[in-house]
Amino acid sequence: MTETQLHETKDKILHTARFIFSAKGFEGASIRQIASEAGVNIAAVNYHFTSKDKLFKQVIDLVFRETSQNIRTRRLENPNERVDDLAVWIFRYFLEKADILRSVFQMMLSEKGWGPENQCVDNGEKFGPPGGLALAEAISLELDHEVNEADMYWAVKMIFSNVVHLALMYSNHFCKMPSEEKSIIINKI
Repeated sequence: MTETQLHETKDKILHTARFIFSAKGFEGASIRQIASEAGVNIAAVNYHFTSKDKLFKQVIDLVFRETSQNIRTRRLENPNERVDDLAVWIFRYFLEKADILRSVFQMMLSEKGWGPENQCVDNGEKFGPPGGLALAEAISLELDHEVNEADMYWAVKMIFSNVVHLALMYSNHFCKMPSEEKSIIINKI
């Protein structure tokens, strides 16, 4: 196999595993099913990831990196954007990607859990959540004084957790409301 083919196989496994883990959780997913739906043999999954645990961690890391990159890109394209505007953009981003948001929560809340022994690779986010650094930059831009790291960490976590909470609520099937009502509420946020 060429390097390109190896990379394509690994990506195919990761994206298939993402779908299966999100639908079935860690416990319900099997390497056999992931391999079958990815169109590869089990040996390929073991070659690229060595275990179901490591595959699970890399799926979570993939979603984290994608989200971080999208938020960073938004920040780079809009360097003077206010914190509230960035938070609304993140909220809308999560609404558009509600399936991914819900699936990550499903994976993280599975029996496997997500404790210190399951940390992903270093993601470069000093302030925790995906896009945390972009939020910290927006906060710093608006303030006329220096903020210590502990306070900034708290502020980023609070903003991000509220945005994620609202996005989960609005994207959940039992919270569906008519589009015109949702538009009015979203535009007020």
